[in-house]
This record gives sequence, C-alpha cells and structure tokens, in this order.
Amino acid sequence: MAVARESAGGESPEDAPLDVHVVAMRRRHLRGVLRIEQQAYPRPWSMSLFLGEMSLRSSRAYFVARSGREVVGYAGLMMVLDDGHVTTVAVDPLMRRRGVATRLVLAVCREAVRRGADAMTLEVRFSNRGAQELYRRFGFRPVGVRKGYYQETGEDALVMWAHEVNEPAYTELLDAIEREAYGTGSGRREAVVSPNGGDLILAIETSCDETAAAVVERGRTIRSSVIASQATRHAPFGGVVPEIASRAHLELVNPVVSQALVESGCELADIDAVAACHGPGLAGALLVGVSAAKALALAGGLPYVGVHHHEAHIYAALLEDPTLEPPLVTLIVSGGHTLIVAMHDHGDYRVLGQTVDDAAGEAFDKVARFLGLEYPGGPAIDRLAARGDARAITFPRPMLAEGLDFSFSGLKTAVVNHGRANPEADVADVAASFQEAVVDVLLTKLMRAAEEVGVPTVVVGGGVAANTSLRSRVVEEAAAAGLRVILPGITLCTDNAAMIGAVAWWRLSADGPTDLSSGAWPALRLPGSG
Repeated sequence: MAVARESAGGESPEDAPLDVHVVAMRRRHLRGVLRIEQQAYPRPWSMSLFLGEMSLRSSRAYFVARSGREVVGYAGLMMVLDDGHVTTVAVDPLMRRRGVATRLVLAVCREAVRRGADAMTLEVRFSNRGAQELYRRFGFRPVGVRKGYYQETGEDALVMWAHEVNEPAYTELLDAIEREAYGTGSGRREAVVSPNGGDLILAIETSCDETAAAVVERGRTIRSSVIASQATRHAPFGGVVPEIASRAHLELVNPVVSQALVESGCELADIDAVAACHGPGLAGALLVGVSAAKALALAGGLPYVGVHHHEAHIYAALLEDPTLEPPLVTLIVSGGHTLIVAMHDHGDYRVLGQTVDDAAGEAFDKVARFLGLEYPGGPAIDRLAARGDARAITFPRPMLAEGLDFSFSGLKTAVVNHGRANPEADVADVAASFQEAVVDVLLTKLMRAAEEVGVPTVVVGGGVAANTSLRSRVVEEAAAAGLRVILPGITLCTDNAAMIGAVAWWRLSADGPTDLSSGAWPALRLPGSG
C-alpha cells in the first residue's frame, strides 16, 4: 500500500457506544472490509491488495471491529524499524461517532508497543478535525504538512507523531483510554485482541502414538476433540514403533483434522490460528503434525503456533477447570516422561524433579509385557491390580527420601526378579504391589514439592494420570494436606489436541506466532523453565 489513508470521524461521548469486539483481520472478514472500503475511499483497495498486506505478518498488522458478526471498521499498522505507522483507519459511515475508531486505534497502538516501537506516526486529512482530535487523545502531535498528499482530491495531509510509546507513561495512557472505551478496570486481553491472537485455535497432536485434532475457543472451551489411537498397530510389538507411528499419522492426520472441524461446526475460514505439538516426542511423528499445521496455516493465511508437549499437559487442567490460576505444582507422568513442574505464572515454570531413567509409564509397559499382559500396559495393570492385594509383595520405593527426582528402572527390575524367583506368585498381587510402589513414589514426591514451593493447588497430568489408584489417592492426600487438586478427565490425561489448543491461545497472545521455518524438536526443553 503506497500511502496511508483515514476515514475515521471524530467521536462524541454523547453518542451511544456499540458493543464492539476488535479482532485480528482474517480472510473471512474481507467481504465486510471491502464494503466499508468502497464507501470510504474514492480508490478502494482490492481483495488481493488486502491479502498481500495480511501476508506480511512480520511488518504488518490489521484489525477489524465487529458488532456481533458484522464488520463495522478496520485499521492497519506497518512497522518500519522502531517506528509504527498507522496505515489506515476506516469506519462504516453509519457507525461513526460511536467509539469504533477509538477501539481500533487502541488496538493498533497496543500492537505497536508490543512489537517494540519507540514512536508512531500517521497522516490525516487536513480538514478532518474530528480524526485529528481522536489521534491527539493517543498522544499524537502535528509535526508538519504534506502538500497534495491525497492524490484523489489533492488535499493536504497533516503529519502527526507520538514519541516514547515504549515508556510506562504511554501504557498508562492506553490503559486509561481502554477503561473509558470499554468501561472496564483492566480488561485488555478480553477487550483488545492482538493480530497474533484469535478466538478459535485448530490444534494437532502427533508426538507419539495418538493422532489428534481439536478446535479450542479462547484457550478454555473445547469445541471438538478427536483422537485416533494407534494402540492396536503397536500391540504386537509391546510398545510404540516410531516408524509405524509416523506412517499411521500420515494416514490419519487429514481425516482427523476434518472430523474435528466438522464436529466443531467450523470451517478453516472460521479458524484464527493453527497449532501443533513441536516437541518433545518422536521425531518422525512430530514432523507429521507440524507439517500439517504449517500447511494449513500457510493455505489459510493464519498464524502457526508450536506448542511444548509438557506445557500442554499442564494446561489440560485449565480445560478441566477454567477458573484455575497459578501458582500450582503439576506432576506430569506418562509413557515417555515423569517430572514435577512448578507453574508460578503463565509461561513461568520451574522443573523441580524428573526421572533419571525410565518414566513411570514406561515401567508400566515393561512390567505388563513381562507379566504377559496386553499393550498398552498401564490400563492392563490397572485392571488386573483391582483384583490383587497391594500389600502382598513389598517392592522397593526408589529414591523415596531423595529429593524430587524419580527412578523406576530398579523397581521394574525388582518385579522381574521376583517373578522369576516366584513363578507361582499371583499375577494380580504382583500387579497391585507394583502399582502401589509407583503411586507411593509419585505422590510422596508431589506432596513434598507442593510443601517446598508453598502452592495451594496440585495438578496431575499425562497418560498415567488416568490410573485409578493414583487418582483416588491423590485426592485423599491432597485433602489431608489442605491442598486443592485438579485431575483432568481421562480423555484429557492421554495425549490429545485440546490441550495443545489451550496452550496455543495463551502463547499466541503473549508471544505471537511461531515462525514457519521452525521445525520439530524431539528433545525440546520446557519454555520458561530457565
């Protein structure tokens, strides 16, 4: 776009404000945008021009204002080094003087600050006193005139600048304008949505042996969640075969994504961003989900967000209880991982302890295979243990009194050695006793961590969190310790895409999109954990 334009009228506090929601401009909004464009400008831009601008996400940001589902205005920002340039502000002529332009300019200024702008600039028609007064509210001041700037009419443009927009005083100014515009004390995240944010996230999870897709709304509401398990494909081998998992993901990812969209009542045009688990996990499996998500993002002109698998298990608890807020301590326990994480705030984590060898779920699978049980071993042992005596055999509790790290390799070996030495032992008793030893260690460490960090809430996530003994005992022990406990539902414990979508919504709002050049990271560290 060659020049900046504006058609925002001044706004009077006497006029009744609309219920306006400002969101990132998407392809689906362009019909409404073009309708306003044709009314507002003698030389309206085409859809292809808008699409071209929207594709330049590293330097451009576009917003629309909606009243209900109707587009009533739009605005744009162009970043040039450390300067933010307001490129366009336009409001439906029938909706002017009702607070629409104020909210659009507020969104543009917020985004410029978020992107690190030191100053902002714009051009406004010399005759448009109302718009000039609006911009003055946002700290813009005249610095000069550009003669004949608006080519279609030959009218002069008043050049205005706002300096030091990266200072706390400017953020305070925007906060004050927002309170006035929205009538809220501190509703920025709900009121103004970054062009990197969005209400609906299409998420994909392929880190191991579940192919999953989901649509999640605003990080807390599951619109759909589809999971295709590969358990029967891996059962003959007693564990996950990476090559088989990758090929199965290739076969399943498209129909699973399609089903998730259908069940959510959405089309790709309704989606605001696409996310995928990009680590840790099996390299080939991760690549399938990441590639699918990036392809959908590229085709739809949408932001892409890579999500950490462990962070997603933490956020599964927020899907279970949307009122949940940090600080809290989470035990993540699955087939590939066992760790305790303190969540001090969103994005602020500290790994307190983790396994030094086998994960708990891995030990379940290996013991189940030794006992001749089907794969996956965790549910098989859980069912068998219900018929056994958990006190029949005293298996070791490795590292029980040693900090917050875990070790399950020795426990697995003890079960194998006991079975070989006592072939007549009741298999149900062996399963129950092994399970009791694992649960003892997990809960002892979790309660110790909660006490050391001093948090009011504990969370258990991951596939092993579906274990009935672990679930019942953590409720009992948390109550005895005066702690609140959140246990995600069974479908949120196993690998699923809804938890990916929950993290993606927050990450997109806080950090912006992931670059499309980013790949899959099998050994990815938890972000924000130092």
